[in-house]
Amino acid sequence: MKRIVSILLGLLFFCISSNAQVQISEDPSVASLVQKHQDQNRMSTTISGWRIQLLATTDRRKVENEESKFIQRYPLIQVDWEHSKPYYKLKAGAFATKLDATRLLKELKKDYASALLTRSDVSINEVLN
Repeated sequence: MKRIVSILLGLLFFCISSNAQVQISEDPSVASLVQKHQDQNRMSTTISGWRIQLLATTDRRKVENEESKFIQRYPLIQVDWEHSKPYYKLKAGAFATKLDATRLLKELKKDYASALLTRSDVSINEVLN
């Protein structure tokens, strides 16, 4: 038993006293590709995010009227409309995650029963504000 304990203590002392070092050598072409990828990401100003579609109609005046009503009800929530033929779509918010968008969707469903989540490219500044 004493022999086993002394062997274990010897191994422990050896492990503590040895300074093992690992060196990683990176191929220059890999480093170049990683740097190029990082530079492209820094230049990007949009991300794939979420918006809440409140209304879709072929009547532009209806969308504009609903937009003004929405601004009066929810002044802190960004709202805008877009035209993708033949529909005008009224969309609110800009969210990085579906979870954040779902929280607001639940609240907006009280006034806009047909509201739904949509994928959208959103500006990084919109998400941060």
